[in-house]
Amino acid sequence: MKTVKIILAIVVIALVAIQFIPNRMPSNKPVSEQDIIHSGQVTGDMAKILKTSCYDCHSEQTEFPWYSKMAPTSWLLADDITNGRKNLNFSEWNSYTKRKKIGKLEAIREEVSSGEMPLPVYLLMHRRSKLSPEQVEALSQWTDDMTKKILE
Repeated sequence: MKTVKIILAIVVIALVAIQFIPNRMPSNKPVSEQDIIHSGQVTGDMAKILKTSCYDCHSEQTEFPWYSKMAPTSWLLADDITNGRKNLNFSEWNSYTKRKKIGKLEAIREEVSSGEMPLPVYLLMHRRSKLSPEQVEALSQWTDDMTKKILE
């Protein structure tokens, strides 16, 4: 029993100590005309879907949850957001070339249709972000429509 208490004390001390290690959480920026929704290219239901299911990792308008301030989850979250923004950043959409936009739209369609996005680990804490089959279909149609507009 004494060994268990010592191990628990060490774990608690370690958890407290790691709170002082910086998490390098990416910062948010003000919404600009570069943002896909603010630019007027996306409206209504599609804007709501993107904000609910995509924007936390794929924009600079992340809504940081309470656990974003607690290590070690903050480290994982910071990494996920940084990688998400690097792969697709809706806040910078209008700065992308036409070719890059089409590539991103194809990737969105593929990853949403296959169930890879939103990430299953994200959905554990954000159940409202899970896409219904109807939303997946709407996103797929939207990517097709956006691609056609870009090609015009």
